[in-house]
Amino acid sequence: MTTTDLPDATNPALDPEWESPAAVTLGKHVLETDAKRGYVRASFVAGDNFVNRGGRVFGGFLSAMLDGLCGHAVRLTHEAPGTPQVTLELKTSFVGRADKGTLIGEGFVRHRGRSIAFAEAELRNEAGELVAKGSATFKIGK
Repeated sequence: MTTTDLPDATNPALDPEWESPAAVTLGKHVLETDAKRGYVRASFVAGDNFVNRGGRVFGGFLSAMLDGLCGHAVRLTHEAPGTPQVTLELKTSFVGRADKGTLIGEGFVRHRGRSIAFAEAELRNEAGELVAKGSATFKIGK
């Protein structure tokens, strides 16, 4: 979807289905959301252009996927669509082998205050094995 396809092309963040260009680059496809719980489940496609010299998915891409999952989970909890948020801190733990292909991730809001939120995310390979996990802190609002 391009910004010209949106009802309000001047602010794509108001469309809950809109994905950032970064998420599109990561091959993100939302599978399930639950705004009440602050939960998102999504798949990502790690292609040939995602691998490092060792043939595994580059850790920076995995971190970006985890950041996107955490951020999406937090975004689901906003009362007003388009509420700004920014990642203040992101921690990634690489715990398994990430090869090219589809990765499935889940993001959860662990605590939400008025101006700060804490979220966690996990990425698994197609066999269901844990590849990476992360936690993030977000500033909410201007």
